[in-house]
Amino acid sequence: MALIQTTSLRDARVAMLQAAALVALALIPVPKGWTKAGRVMASAASNASQRADGDHHATGYYEGLVGGAEGPSGRGELTLKLMGKPNGWVRFNDAGVVRHLNRDFLHFELIPKIDSVLFGQPFVTNSHGMHGPEVAVEKPPGVFRIALLGASIDMGWGVKYQDAYAHRLQEWLNAHAARQGFASARKFEVLNFAVAAYSPLQRLESFRRKAKEFQPDLVVFSSTMLDSRLAEIHLCDAFRIQADLPYDFLREAVARAGVTDADRRLDLRGELAGKEAIKRKMEPLYWELYDRTVEALAGDCRSMGVPLMMVVIPRVGKDADEAARAESVGRLKAIAGRSALPIYDLSDTFDGVDPPELEIAAWDDHPNAEGHRLLFLALTHRLVTDQGRYELLFPGRKAVAESALPGDLP
Repeated sequence: MALIQTTSLRDARVAMLQAAALVALALIPVPKGWTKAGRVMASAASNASQRADGDHHATGYYEGLVGGAEGPSGRGELTLKLMGKPNGWVRFNDAGVVRHLNRDFLHFELIPKIDSVLFGQPFVTNSHGMHGPEVAVEKPPGVFRIALLGASIDMGWGVKYQDAYAHRLQEWLNAHAARQGFASARKFEVLNFAVAAYSPLQRLESFRRKAKEFQPDLVVFSSTMLDSRLAEIHLCDAFRIQADLPYDFLREAVARAGVTDADRRLDLRGELAGKEAIKRKMEPLYWELYDRTVEALAGDCRSMGVPLMMVVIPRVGKDADEAARAESVGRLKAIAGRSALPIYDLSDTFDGVDPPELEIAAWDDHPNAEGHRLLFLALTHRLVTDQGRYELLFPGRKAVAESALPGDLP
């Protein structure tokens, strides 16, 4: 994910080297019967430098696609063109699937009843703005509802909703219920409230405004190693659009960080004059804000009598290094522990698999349909071996022992 603007001499030189390498690669004749290994090597060579930039590029990617006024240009745009970015490609922000909310902390949401194409795949939303099938607000008798709160991967970026791990989970739960003799008594709905680039605070806000109205029986909060970056983008955008900060703990953190009115002043272009100062001041507090966000959500769920759990969802390629992700995963587990929440660490789901096999494009590390299938399998394997969650889903049934888990799902 590499869409940032840069003017440094170093980045300009890197751009020239990337362009030259990619052009050279394109000029190499492809032998007849080129092997899969050869394709993987070429693909890896073409985007290795993209992956190496990690979260720094990911931040610019979301700023360019969703949250900010900056568009793709410079090194990122040139590289993407050379790597095969379609001419008709547009930013998520310009794809006609989101609407912006005036001076609103949530900032944007999916437009209801969209029937479009996004990144080459069908993209439809129901009447409530979820990337998924239609569902009634009032919960039918015998239905067990799971509300998923998350960001782009959870939403199903670059895949049709039928291939997203959330919908696969719904289909499997209903099939498994039939095998367990629950078909006539219990149906499952997985309601996908995830939206691309939603920060942890936007996920909390989405729960309070939307998800709780659907009377969920289980809430799943999806976390990623990119969440602190999404928090930074969201907070800067909240200041830029002059939205009120709705949470006491957030206002206190902003005050404690020393963010001033001068920092929040808009320049003649409508951009934050002190954006870099705000980033610098707030950076030490994002994990604390994450903790307080989950704590607030846990309190909401407890007051409703609804179980809450967390999952850690990886990106393709960028989170495959166990040592590199260890700190973030450790922090997320600690946050879950302080709110006494179960957490499924799925961060190793893509380990050992070549990224070109799982990403939606060489220039985009969101998982494709196969990546979502692997996420679904990893999540479901954890569910069927976790007695607490399994019995919540299927009362009176015993979870499967890890050692007895078959190669396929039961």
